[in-house]
Amino acid sequence: MRTIRKVAAVIVRGGLLLVVRKHGSSVFLSPGGKREPGETSEQTLARELAEETGLRTRSWRPFGTFSDRSALDPSTTVEIEAFLVEADGVAEPSAEIAEVAWIDARYGEDGIELGSVFGRFIVPKLRSEGLLRDPGQRKGRGEAGGVDMVAADLDGTLAFDSLGPGPAVAAALAELSDQDGVELVFATSRAPRGVRQLLGPLADRATLICCNGAVTVSGGTVSRRVCLPSDTLRTMVDGLLADGADFYLDHGDRFVVCGTGFPWMDYPDRVQLDPAEVPFLERVSLEGVVKLTVHAPGTTDTVEKLRAATGPALELCAHADGVVDITCAGATKAAALAALTAVPTGERARTVASLGNDLNDQEMLGRADIAVVVGDGLPGLERARHVRRIRATDGVVATVLSDLACRTYGERGDG
Repeated sequence: MRTIRKVAAVIVRGGLLLVVRKHGSSVFLSPGGKREPGETSEQTLARELAEETGLRTRSWRPFGTFSDRSALDPSTTVEIEAFLVEADGVAEPSAEIAEVAWIDARYGEDGIELGSVFGRFIVPKLRSEGLLRDPGQRKGRGEAGGVDMVAADLDGTLAFDSLGPGPAVAAALAELSDQDGVELVFATSRAPRGVRQLLGPLADRATLICCNGAVTVSGGTVSRRVCLPSDTLRTMVDGLLADGADFYLDHGDRFVVCGTGFPWMDYPDRVQLDPAEVPFLERVSLEGVVKLTVHAPGTTDTVEKLRAATGPALELCAHADGVVDITCAGATKAAALAALTAVPTGERARTVASLGNDLNDQEMLGRADIAVVVGDGLPGLERARHVRRIRATDGVVATVLSDLACRTYGERGDG
């Protein structure tokens, strides 16, 4: 019997596992492939992952080596060296890959056919280690039929231009915030100034999670602040200055802009510096910075340089508009939300509904009890049974919010 040896990436985000389907096949497999001559396992992993999904490896660790007969050819044995991988970017189909999917432990009930090694070995191990979402273990949450918390991103989710939410969404948010026993959370990459600029009085009716979780504001009071390490930040800033990139350093209560970028952020606490006039690092303190944001439209070089400088210890989120956010690892929307929803042992866990559209929403959506992807981003996330995808329009989003305000949730569909 022929044996094929492959290297595979096991990527889990928010309790959901990434799998891919090649053109002409109905079976979903792990991202990965065969080594080329002279390659190490890690080199093969990085190359195959980039070619198949566009993801860039951040870190990896061995997860085990497994063998079984191929799901595509029973006369062939497949031996897979698996690595648990953290990666940057949004997984998307490619010339080789027809579809990407994010699945939970009950994938078979959703019509997903998985390769033999992943189905027989990888998924059971992920479940046993508590890494893979299992809907069967979440029964009992929200038994009263209601939603206790709604956590929503802002840009691209509730608002589709710089003017803020449309009239229908604004009305639905106001209705939702008036519901007894329902807490409204704005989980966004914006700092508090941006949330208030976008939402106006609505901002005062919710708990705010700002700066991707690096700053958490509850009831107008900062309850959590996670700052970037100044040494690493200095290395990144030196590189950005050498490249002439537009960026800003956000201290949470003010931000310092270098370059001519970010024209949409014309706030009173904006400090504009020209590095050609005064050496930037002589004017700016790197202490207390919660987020570094870079404007690098249409380029990948800046992203690669930033990852090389940050290593795996920092979160790097590249938005579709060319803006890249850097915060400390663990300073995520999902982590901040988990802190808000923690309950004492023995009490019923809150039932959380989340809405989002972007990479920095993915973990939050994966861990929610009810999740809504707004628009076309994050392909394959709707393959998980608790996730629904809707159109990015004021009316459609407002309808979903109104459903939640009534403590109900409509049938799955495309909105």
